[in-house]
Amino acid sequence: MLKKLLFFLILGILFTACESEYSKVVKAELKSGEIHEDLIFGMKMGQTRKEFFDICWNLNKQKLVAQGPGNQFAKHIMVMDSTIADSDKVEMLFYGIFDKQKVMHGMHMKMSYMKWSPWNETYQSEALMEKLREKYMKEYSGNPFIEIKLDEEKKAYAKVDGNRQILMYPLSNKDVTVKIQDLRKEHSLSM
Repeated sequence: MLKKLLFFLILGILFTACESEYSKVVKAELKSGEIHEDLIFGMKMGQTRKEFFDICWNLNKQKLVAQGPGNQFAKHIMVMDSTIADSDKVEMLFYGIFDKQKVMHGMHMKMSYMKWSPWNETYQSEALMEKLREKYMKEYSGNPFIEIKLDEEKKAYAKVDGNRQILMYPLSNKDVTVKIQDLRKEHSLSM
């Protein structure tokens, strides 16, 4: 009996020790009950696809967004640092993440430097990820980004505050994918 108890205790400790820092943060943040619904441009999780399009239409009238390539994304030219006269500009393509009921539970973005070229390391996706991490820490204060692995070769960064996760990873040497997601929706689907 004592051997079985000791075996299960050791097994439990090993299982807990193997759990990643990321998994621990996600569990703790979801358990906190803290709710963050802010996305970009005043959009919020829980809005409908129609509300998303209405906001984009108004942003387009203000010349803040335009139609993106293939009519699959809205496009915004983002200034990385508004305090610098000739700040680097980033093309941000974005579209809401919707469920079957057309309710938005996140935002999918693809970003790249306007000055990107294959030979200039200053404007590669890795450099952009560093700037984006700084930007999102200022805009969405709270927990720091955690480095995680998506697969054997690709590293990513995740920032989890309550139900909201900001995930970013290089899509290529030019593009960075950024997803802001409601983890309550993600975890209810996977449970």
